[in-house]
Amino acid sequence: MVYEIFMPQLSDSMEEGKLIAWMVKVNDTVKIGDVIAEVESDKAIMEVQCFKNGIIKSLHIQEGESAPVGTVILSVEIDKEITRTKKSLEPEVELEENVPKVEYTLNRAIASPKARLLAQSLGINIQALQDEYKLPVPSHEKDIILYRKKKFFTPKALFLIESYHLDINDFQVQVKQDSYSILEYIKEQDISIKRKIPAFQKALIKNLDKSALKAVYHIYDYIDTVHFEKHNNYSMTAWLMKVFSRCMMDFEGFRSSIKEDYIHTSVNAHISIAMQEDKKLFMPVLKDVNLLDIKSIQDKLAECKMKVQTLSLNLDEMQGSNFGLSNLGFTGIHRFDAMINQEDSSIAAIGASTEGKMSLTLSLDHRLINGYEAALFMQRVKEVCLDKEFFKEEIKHV
Repeated sequence: MVYEIFMPQLSDSMEEGKLIAWMVKVNDTVKIGDVIAEVESDKAIMEVQCFKNGIIKSLHIQEGESAPVGTVILSVEIDKEITRTKKSLEPEVELEENVPKVEYTLNRAIASPKARLLAQSLGINIQALQDEYKLPVPSHEKDIILYRKKKFFTPKALFLIESYHLDINDFQVQVKQDSYSILEYIKEQDISIKRKIPAFQKALIKNLDKSALKAVYHIYDYIDTVHFEKHNNYSMTAWLMKVFSRCMMDFEGFRSSIKEDYIHTSVNAHISIAMQEDKKLFMPVLKDVNLLDIKSIQDKLAECKMKVQTLSLNLDEMQGSNFGLSNLGFTGIHRFDAMINQEDSSIAAIGASTEGKMSLTLSLDHRLINGYEAALFMQRVKEVCLDKEFFKEEIKHV
């Protein structure tokens, strides 16, 4: 088995290194920790160590030659006999958690060039810490950084540093820093916390950006709620879904969406409904609402709510709508504009009900529905809300 050693990156700005001298030649036997070469970076000359036992197979570049970082500079034929002997000497003991492995005692003061350079700048003695099992063998740059963090900062302090993306070099490290001192620094510097946007919110932002590009306009009016209140065995939202699905069947623009060069019009009314859980917005879709009775609609809304609360909605359950509904009336808000969901043609924003009237704002995609058609649709919705026979018929079917 061949072990390859690459041109190391000895500093963040280093792109290539110059081989100053080889300390070995082909067919030499090397052991872990042996210095095999000296390499010059843009800042210093550093020794390169071998991290395997074996025999030098080939030298890939000449002394005085430069090579990009990551270039193979030497190949070692791993000596399996030495490896087996080493393993056989290791005591077979059951190690407790956080207790260093015994094998660390066999190879001490072994570290990558970047780790050695960093440790030197920080005054850290790698060999002494490896003897005390406070650094692994071999040690890398990340191990030096982690040791320094744990030595001078409490776990809570480190959590704050990582959460606020702070540089530990901004703090005095003569004494251990706790979370209180870090919080004081954050307050004094007025540093805001930065959180990576989660995948769910990225998808929401993408949909909202897409919605914002539509030619959207709004129509504002009120609808009568007397029959909703009279038949309050079913929720206001369930009745609204039923009313809108009925009216959508009379206006195909409200059952349509634009996809590439085509307008797609659904046979039935598919409605998305805005629901929130833990500051996350979901738009589950009820399909073929015009074919459902009021009880079935209410049951499906309850099922959607349960899935939202348990975060168990799948992608298919949030696609395929052509009209949306957002009801904030229960919060007491009087009126608001809602963003059209994905490929939907429009969305109804429902405000609070006062004195038998409820505000209704339609946000509409002008590419699919012109103002006159939207006004006729609004008129039809108001008529259905006042049609007591419509409500009686629905109750009769339950």
